[in-house]
Amino acid sequence: MNKQPIGRKSIFLILVMYLAFISLGLPDGLLGIAWPFMSSKFNVPLDALGILLVSFTAGYLLTSSTNGQILRLLSLGKLLMISCLLTAFSLLTYAFTDNWYFAIVASFFLGSGGGAIDSSINTFVASRYSSSTVNWLHAFYGVGATAGPLLVTFLLARNFQWYHGYISVALIQISLSILFLFTQKYWQVTSQEEGHHSGAEYLQTLKLPIIWINMFIFFLYTGFEQGFGQWIFTILTRSRGMAPEEAGLWTSTYWGSLTIGRILSGIVLIKVSVHKSLKVALIGIVGGALLIVSDFNGFITFIGIIIIGLANAPVFPSLISVTPERVGKEHAATAIGVQISAGMLGGSLLPGFAGLLSGAFGLEVITKVFAIAAAVLMVLYFVSTGRIRNN
Repeated sequence: MNKQPIGRKSIFLILVMYLAFISLGLPDGLLGIAWPFMSSKFNVPLDALGILLVSFTAGYLLTSSTNGQILRLLSLGKLLMISCLLTAFSLLTYAFTDNWYFAIVASFFLGSGGGAIDSSINTFVASRYSSSTVNWLHAFYGVGATAGPLLVTFLLARNFQWYHGYISVALIQISLSILFLFTQKYWQVTSQEEGHHSGAEYLQTLKLPIIWINMFIFFLYTGFEQGFGQWIFTILTRSRGMAPEEAGLWTSTYWGSLTIGRILSGIVLIKVSVHKSLKVALIGIVGGALLIVSDFNGFITFIGIIIIGLANAPVFPSLISVTPERVGKEHAATAIGVQISAGMLGGSLLPGFAGLLSGAFGLEVITKVFAIAAAVLMVLYFVSTGRIRNN
């Protein structure tokens, strides 16, 4: 398929998509800082974070997995406009409600809006622009995730409340919805680009053992990446006695390292093979996780956070890129879909499970759960690549 040349219209659309992906990352970055305050407001234990994450994931999977059907009912411009309004409503609910059950419902709709934005823009950009544009698109998610903790930390340092961060991001979402409203004619997705697969094709793909191995790899990786970002602020402040402002900066350092790493990995992969890059990255994740577990001193913890952020950076996009090689091109589209779904489940269930354990064993057990997950992830990838090359 020919890619769309970069003209004025294309540059404008790319900039809007980058803004949309920044807005996707902002709530993820906010939650890690805001959760200790939110749990006090709703009078729920810290491990209740898992409930919000499961609700968010359910909404995300609902819209991302049915994106093709939704786009047959709504134009892409309308879908993006409605999704931004939905996420804005959810964020405002977090900020203003005192009812825990309303927050759970809001989390579901936040996931629904995010899933629709993520899947529909990926469909749009992948069909029209180069792979470098797609990589930069995902790097801008990291920009949003980095900016979220910085925003809340900035507000807390100036005697504002955590919920002012959610109000600010909600206003950004509303602004984006207005932008999508007035640019609807530029967002067109054809039926060929939506893509779909029959039930038989899905079943054939799911019969491959490597698919289930890949799904578990995505489950562990996404659970680690998202969970570490969501829990590190709580661990630093509630378990290790760090001031909220400093812990907020360290949390932003994690997301910032992830973003910088994704930008740099695009350059590194020109000369280094994807598999070699993945092996180094997975070893780095394990090493960084062990530094966090050791809690030797603040400097070592800080270095561990940076190592984990940088090492995490190339893993998700690289695992996606090697999927055709690992499963065969005829199974690649379906495999990528189920892998991303497994990753979303991991992003809610693994940190939720770690949170539940913390209720019985203390917050430091969370760092140990993530270290074990990192080790299993590394071993599983090494074993799976060895099996593929031996076959």
